[in-house]
Amino acid sequence: MIDPFCLRLENLREKSGYTKKELSQKLGFSANVYGSYERGERRPSFETCCKLANIFHVSLDYLLCGKEYNQGNIETEESQLTEVIELFKEKGLKHPYILQLDKWEELSQEDLQELTNHFNWVVHKARLRKKA
Repeated sequence: MIDPFCLRLENLREKSGYTKKELSQKLGFSANVYGSYERGERRPSFETCCKLANIFHVSLDYLLCGKEYNQGNIETEESQLTEVIELFKEKGLKHPYILQLDKWEELSQEDLQELTNHFNWVVHKARLRKKA
């Protein structure tokens, strides 16, 4: 059976117009490394997945799982934010650093994308732990 992750990589590469060799070079690898990802012979590291998500302009959710996060409407987002704050409190984190607005204002768009990619990766790892 063909691995859906490998197929996603191939489809994204073709849509983007890159060759396997070009992507290997763009990622800083020797010519055949990226092709080994598409063939399922190797798995990219977290850092490489982040780079691929940025190159292909997709989220890590999509790259790893084939699912895009759906933001919904503003009311839903506000309700979800309230639920996240309550979850922090339930877990004993009354003033989590991540909710400090002044810290967010220091971040660039690239920083926010990196943070999003890292969060998606952590969620992915949590799901894998639950399945094990």
